[in-house]
Amino acid sequence: MDKIQQRALETWYKPDDQRRFDRMHPTLKLAGEAGEFADLHGKHCYKPGFTATDEQYCDELGDVLYYVSILAFQLGVTLDELSQMNYEKLRAREENGTGYNHGIDRACG
Repeated sequence: MDKIQQRALETWYKPDDQRRFDRMHPTLKLAGEAGEFADLHGKHCYKPGFTATDEQYCDELGDVLYYVSILAFQLGVTLDELSQMNYEKLRAREENGTGYNHGIDRACG
């Protein structure tokens, strides 16, 4: 298990607590933390006099990573395995020409 995932689990529910495997809690928290990241960026863009720092962005992104770590554990994968799965998905998209930016040149503007 990855060090970050292990550390996250040390602060999660204890191994004998059934809530450790309930996906609802970390799913809702993940959505909330992603919202906090988005809110920070919104303030950075639209709140006069407010400038978000890279440290603030990293702090919020770290909170997202915490809940991703918990959910990955609940799904039986490490963060390394999850990263590899995503890498392979992206590689396959690139090979068949349907990467995330596919069609960006055709965007309206």
